[in-house]
Amino acid sequence: MSQFEKTYIGKGTQVKDLNIIRLSISKETLEEILKDHMVDYDGKEYLVFEVASLKEPDQFGKTHTAYISKKVAAPKGGKARKSKP
Repeated sequence: MSQFEKTYIGKGTQVKDLNIIRLSISKETLEEILKDHMVDYDGKEYLVFEVASLKEPDQFGKTHTAYISKKVAAPKGGKARKSKP
């Protein structure tokens, strides 16, 4: 059986009166992504990530989170670990 492991890469907020999410991702996280999380498709590399709304804003008023989701084999008797920046 497999499940998904999430690597959180940043947070953001919705732009007032628009259907746009503005994200902040640190330079260090971007460098890690370019090194470890690119997906090869038809000879080109892509970054695939997801943006989800938070149940409630965090302490800084951020309303959305961004993460890379990777399919991994589920460990026996437990769940995969989630890594956060």
